[in-house]
Amino acid sequence: MTDAAPAAFMRRAIRLALGVRHRTSPNPTVGCVVVRDGQVVGEGVTQRVGGPHAEVEALRAAGERARGADLFVTLEPCCHHGRTPPCTDAIVAAGVRRVYAGVIDPNPVVAGKGMRQLEAAGIEAHVGLLDAENRRLIAPFHRYVTDARPWVILKAGLTLDGCIATASGHSKWITGEAARRDAHRLRARADAVMVGTGTALADDPQLTVRLVRGEDPVRVLLDSELRVPTSAALMGRGALVFHAPEATEARRRAVAATGAEAHAVPRRSDGGLDLDAVLGALAGRGLVSVLVEGGGRLHGALIAAGLADEACFYLAPKLVGRGQPVVNLPSVATVGEGWSLDEVETRRLGQDVRVRGVIRYPGAPRSSED
Repeated sequence: MTDAAPAAFMRRAIRLALGVRHRTSPNPTVGCVVVRDGQVVGEGVTQRVGGPHAEVEALRAAGERARGADLFVTLEPCCHHGRTPPCTDAIVAAGVRRVYAGVIDPNPVVAGKGMRQLEAAGIEAHVGLLDAENRRLIAPFHRYVTDARPWVILKAGLTLDGCIATASGHSKWITGEAARRDAHRLRARADAVMVGTGTALADDPQLTVRLVRGEDPVRVLLDSELRVPTSAALMGRGALVFHAPEATEARRRAVAATGAEAHAVPRRSDGGLDLDAVLGALAGRGLVSVLVEGGGRLHGALIAAGLADEACFYLAPKLVGRGQPVVNLPSVATVGEGWSLDEVETRRLGQDVRVRGVIRYPGAPRSSED
């Protein structure tokens, strides 16, 4: 196998993982390719929680052709009994010759033990192939297992002068159909979608997946005083509503009557809800990624608390003057003291442009790719 070939097969495994249309949380989304004599003989992706992992799927597809083959997987194979048996056992039993893993599993239950187990069984084990790409792939899972909170993505459509709505609150439609469809794809991949009181009252969003095929995420509302009407579109079975402890019992019962769940969390010193507590509660439900479609106040509060990980903004070629900002934060003295995006990706969507990247906080080191 040439030096370029392993990277090509790992890229194929990454593409498989990126193409998954079902949710795997709280497990990471993993892609796997089995190669024998330079030819792909089996491939697979992680199935829904409780289902087979990517390695098992790929080995099943390969069958007897897996014996003496090479296996490329985006994440270190698991070596413990969870909802499914260890993937390392399946790899050893299949007679695989070599394993290339993209990155070590950040889960402390694994954390290198899988690769060592394979080596102990006489399998040649390599880790670090396309390291940067695979780290980006598992960033949400890494956040989940190391910080016990979901990966938080801020999403908004905005004008060139940085507004998500006019001063009066009008926002339909800032972006075009192509951008809105792409935003629904993003929503379909997230475990949960979150808004605050202001957005819920102004827009009455459904928070469902409509413009593309996909499953609806868990609907999350932050509503300190439970001011959002129970007739709101996002209410109902499966919705999670977080409120302050002093919200009245009558309002809590009214929310519960819709089928939604009402949960009290403490307030922050500035009066807002404790976002750490909210995200911790979501992680406790196995939700690994949260798409925040709130207004500028919620976006700003998450950034101020250091809890926003990524931004996905759709820029429309429009100007509205003094409107509502995409992020409501105190002004910094110099540009260098502000926030920026690393690992930036841009894409043209009709007349709009999507800008997506990982949020870098003031004082944090720049990405190695800068």
